[in-house]
Amino acid sequence: MALQARIKRAFGNDALDWLDRSYLTDWVVVAAFWLLSELADQLTVFERDFYPTDPIINHPHKKSQIGGTLNHFIALLVPGAIVAVISLYHLSFVALHHGILALLAGRGLTRLFTTVLKNKVGRLRPDFLARCKWDDIKKHCNGKKADILDGRRSFPSGHSSAVFAGMTFLSFWLAGQTAAWCFHTPLPAASLRSSRLGRFTLTLLPLWWAMFVAVTRLEDYRHHKEDVIAGGLIGFLCAVVCYLAFWPSPFTARSFTSYAYGQPRLAYAEENARRQTDADFELSRLEEDDMV
Repeated sequence: MALQARIKRAFGNDALDWLDRSYLTDWVVVAAFWLLSELADQLTVFERDFYPTDPIINHPHKKSQIGGTLNHFIALLVPGAIVAVISLYHLSFVALHHGILALLAGRGLTRLFTTVLKNKVGRLRPDFLARCKWDDIKKHCNGKKADILDGRRSFPSGHSSAVFAGMTFLSFWLAGQTAAWCFHTPLPAASLRSSRLGRFTLTLLPLWWAMFVAVTRLEDYRHHKEDVIAGGLIGFLCAVVCYLAFWPSPFTARSFTSYAYGQPRLAYAEENARRQTDADFELSRLEEDDMV
């Protein structure tokens, strides 16, 4: 109760009118995505056979241009921080809740798919032989066990899936706030901020970053091109599905009415209200029929 009172003082008395118990289930599902992804990370990696002379896996082992920690930091915290700042600026608790929920759902689902595939497919990285340090006499690898194990987890690219999940969500969210992808929506005149190309370019910046990270994985010989493409698609699709579960489509004009401009869909409250309205209407019709 104390938390509710604080939220209402900060965001207004109607800040929690949209709240529904179904959102609790959503948070449980999101937590399950992340928990299952952690468990999937413990799966036994499939040890695929290889030839010590295979040129496809005989590239040098290089330092990553974008480290894993930095990549996950940018892919998760940057979109989350932008959503939080804008939502707090507009004093919209529902926007804050839906933004963080959709972001965590997309990232968690992406991580789950990626981790399971990495361990079950067991594709060798382009620099696998450099990690392996193959001994022709003993006929086995002499490299560090951890490096060799990681060298068997090439498909799909975790960097690509993570960054595309986070940046795709951010692009869709920015497009939903600016109507950048809906050219039928009128924008205020005589304003520098109303530039359609400016808004459109803004929404593409996260995707450009995602493509840059994906390309570095090829340059660093950490992944094959199929790994990067598959990882990017997984992250993109998961982010789009989870975004549209709680936010209106950024491509349709009806998403930018004066009432709902830049606001999330009240996934359950609106439906409940509509059902209540329909029920009231049907009840009124029955009462009128009884009076006739």
